[in-house]
Amino acid sequence: MADKRGKWSKDDKNLIWKDYIENKIFDIYEEYKLKEIDLTQESLCPECGEIILKAQYQGYQPDKDYSWDVDHINGNYRDNRLENLQPMHPWCNKSKG
Repeated sequence: MADKRGKWSKDDKNLIWKDYIENKIFDIYEEYKLKEIDLTQESLCPECGEIILKAQYQGYQPDKDYSWDVDHINGNYRDNRLENLQPMHPWCNKSKG
């Protein structure tokens, strides 16, 4: 997945997004909350519940209102298994510790 500097390729980011909307988001949010959202382009931050946009990846559009970065669910930044990765607002990711 990420290279030694923690850079994610476009394919990596697409895979992380797809895995989140297909396998993880429904464990966090009830389906009725997601009805109005086009999950291919937007989603909800798993930490705060606010919108994140796929196009506003932090590396390309830093510090936008709907930016996201790759979060390591278990907190281990070296564990780049897909099941340990999800999109999250950068500020939520930092506050997670």
